[in-house]
Amino acid sequence: MAPGDYQRMPAGERCEECGSRHWYSEDALRYCRNGHRLEGYAPHEAGEDEYGTTGKVHRRKKEKRERAAVKLEGAAGRELYLECLQIILRKQVWWLIKERGLPAELEEIVRAFWGLRVRDLPAHDDEFQRDSSAGNSEADIRDGELSDGPIETNRVWRPQPGKGMNLPALIDTLALCYLGCFTLRLPISTATFCHWAQRGDLEFLAAVWDPISAIAHQWTAQKRPGPVACGLSSFTTDPGSHPPGKLQSAVREMAISFNVNYEVKFPPLNHIPVLLQLMRDLTLPVEVFLSVKCMAEILEADFSYPTRDKQRILSTDDPEVLLLALVVVSTKLLHPLDGVSRRPITHDDPRVMQIDWKQWEAVRTKQAEAVRGLQRGEEHTITAWEAVTADKTDTEKWLNYFERMFVQTGATPKTPEVATRMFQGGSNVSGNDPNKDAPGQRDQDELVVERYQSVNSTMKIIEPEQAGEMFDKKGRAITSERDYCPVWRTEDDLPRTARMFYKEAAKTAAVPLRSLINAAAQVERRLEIWCVQRERARRIEAMETETDGENVP
Repeated sequence: MAPGDYQRMPAGERCEECGSRHWYSEDALRYCRNGHRLEGYAPHEAGEDEYGTTGKVHRRKKEKRERAAVKLEGAAGRELYLECLQIILRKQVWWLIKERGLPAELEEIVRAFWGLRVRDLPAHDDEFQRDSSAGNSEADIRDGELSDGPIETNRVWRPQPGKGMNLPALIDTLALCYLGCFTLRLPISTATFCHWAQRGDLEFLAAVWDPISAIAHQWTAQKRPGPVACGLSSFTTDPGSHPPGKLQSAVREMAISFNVNYEVKFPPLNHIPVLLQLMRDLTLPVEVFLSVKCMAEILEADFSYPTRDKQRILSTDDPEVLLLALVVVSTKLLHPLDGVSRRPITHDDPRVMQIDWKQWEAVRTKQAEAVRGLQRGEEHTITAWEAVTADKTDTEKWLNYFERMFVQTGATPKTPEVATRMFQGGSNVSGNDPNKDAPGQRDQDELVVERYQSVNSTMKIIEPEQAGEMFDKKGRAITSERDYCPVWRTEDDLPRTARMFYKEAAKTAAVPLRSLINAAAQVERRLEIWCVQRERARRIEAMETETDGENVP
């Protein structure tokens, strides 16, 4: 090659001395454009005897690329998404009726609710384009928590101009089932629904991986609309995706939305059975039940969901949260949680009997420790370290939970073989579920009776004490510490005993601790206003009585 015939070096190569990127060959050696010798061998022309000696040529086989399924968008994707939710909802209702023995009327009620929920959704994209000036077809899938705040405008289900389409979410299927039971006034709380869902009995957490539904198969094969893909796949083993807190918020939003769209007003909560169940689970004396009923009458609580006429939503607008707050406040007034002794005034005062909170905590801790190992419904809380250090029984329970919830078997399994290999041939595949309750386990009623006996045997009897009223220099009454009831607005404000009781109450009702603290503070504020108004009315009545007495001749 003549020095004038330059070749360009491959990308990333340069002459180490001058940085030139062009080279030429001479006498089987390579030189850069400026004459610097380069490392490497330059190919030379083959002779006459060297033709045909190139050897055998091996060709690499091309890898077969799997063709991704087409993602459905627009009206087709929306229809498939709603069909998936409808199948999940039907299976939930079927389980509630067949397995839990709920009335058959529940199916008709839930079906009517579902029909109203999807009634105003457009069947074609052109209808949505006419209804929305922005033309945004992405779904607005809610994932909120129970919190205070103003009434939002997205409770209108019909597409609004400039906003996305408000499609139902997976959590709404549980909300519809609960509202069906709520309409029939069945004594079933949202905590019970959360318990069923987390145990895997009620179809929810692993709904997208259900092998029975053909439409769910198509969904897991990625034939899903991109905008609403998170609607089914967001609820997995992540503890933050589980129903507690989210279900109460979804039910409340659904109840308000039914009133906004169709003027549907739900009946009040059948609160007496729910109240008795709360007291039973928290091992509280009967005096708390009477106090809750009196407070409910004072506050004129009807335990109904708010309507569209309400401009701001509070934690106490949820009937179950309000009921739980009344239980907590009543317990706080009758059995102080801050360690301050508040003696009763007379023998008729319900504060004569006091709970020994140390014994109360010890009883609950003892029974919790008696049930050792990983419990059904708590598998999602296991950490990486707990998984490594778990014993054989807990490991088997967790693997069985994973198999039951997320592993598909059958003719066309969707779970990768590398994940299902460890479950093939095992004893659990045949139905041996170690997570089920042991045959010899004591009945729950016996545990409640034992818990009440232990707490009642250690209750303290407080002698009444008539405290004299004290006044300052200006003649104003001084409130002593025993007559003062503290208000706790954050978790950091709670004393140790109060924090323990609040956490137990929130866990029992499947309510976030923050929501319970806010609701209790709101109830206490309403009671304070009622007390101030009653005292003012008494003063006005006394003044009118004195005036009438002076006017008598």
